[in-house]
Amino acid sequence: MLNKLLAVYRSGEGLRMLILLSVMSIAMVIVRHNYFFFKMLSWNLFLAWIPLVVALFLHEGLESRYLPKWTLWPGLLFWLLFLPNSPYIITDLFHVRSVSEETVWFDTMMIFMCALTGLLAGLYSQLLVHRMLNARLGRTQTWAVMIGCLILTSFGVYLGRYIRLNSWDLFTDPLELAQIIGRSLVSPFALKLTLSYTFALVTLYVGFTQYVQRRTHEPLD
Repeated sequence: MLNKLLAVYRSGEGLRMLILLSVMSIAMVIVRHNYFFFKMLSWNLFLAWIPLVVALFLHEGLESRYLPKWTLWPGLLFWLLFLPNSPYIITDLFHVRSVSEETVWFDTMMIFMCALTGLLAGLYSQLLVHRMLNARLGRTQTWAVMIGCLILTSFGVYLGRYIRLNSWDLFTDPLELAQIIGRSLVSPFALKLTLSYTFALVTLYVGFTQYVQRRTHEPLD
C-alpha cells in the first residue's frame, strides 16, 4: 500500500508541483523569521494537505482493493471535515493589514504562495473524490454531491475565520459546535459569505477540472 502511494507521488506531475510549492512556501516563511507567521502558515499548510492525503489513501486503497468498499463513505466524511482547511489559507491575507510597510509586499507574496498551495491541494483532492464517486453514483449525482461539498466547505471557511472553530471541534465539543452552527445558519453575514465563497470555489473547481481534462486527455466523467 505504501509503495503504491509513493509511486503516485513520484509519477504525478501535479503532486510534484504541489510538493515544490510547499517547500518554496515554507522557505519564504523561514526567511521571514517571524514566529507568528511561521506557526500560523506552517500549521495551516499542514492542515491543507490532509484532505489530499486522505483522498489519495482512499483512491489507491480502493483501486488496489487493500481497503474494503465500505471504507469509502466514512473516509469521505473525514475528508470533508478537513476540506475547508485547503482554501482557508486565502483568508490569512487578512493579516497583511497589520504588517509594517517595509515587509508588506514580501508578506503578501508569502501568504499568497501558501494560499495557492493549499487551494491546489484541495482542488486535487476534490478531483480524486469526484472520480471515485462518479464510478459509483454517475455523472449528475456526482456533480450534485461535489457542489454540496463545496457549499459545506465554504461554510466551514466562515466558521474557521470568523467563529474560530477547528475541524476537530466535532470530536472535542460536538454540542457547542451544533449550537454555533445553528446560530450561524440564520446569520445574514454568514450566508452572504458562504454564497460568495461557494461561487468562487465552484468556479475554480470547474476551471480546474477542465484544465486537467485537456492536459491529460482523460475524461472526468
